[in-house]
Amino acid sequence: MNVAAGGKRPKISAEEMERRRKVIYNSIRSNCIAGARHDPRIDPVLEAFIAGEFDVTELVSRAKQALA
Repeated sequence: MNVAAGGKRPKISAEEMERRRKVIYNSIRSNCIAGARHDPRIDPVLEAFIAGEFDVTELVSRAKQALA
């Protein structure tokens, strides 16, 4: 059984978590290829997204808050 951060049961399936992890990894890689640098301050936001704590509609606003 996969367990999200904090010992809670994940809100999404293991398959969805893996899909989200790949999407985030590929996005970071693509941005780096384009010359953007990854800021580790958004890593907790990305991990929460991967764990299913919120959906993609909140991702940008939460990332911006983390960088503020």
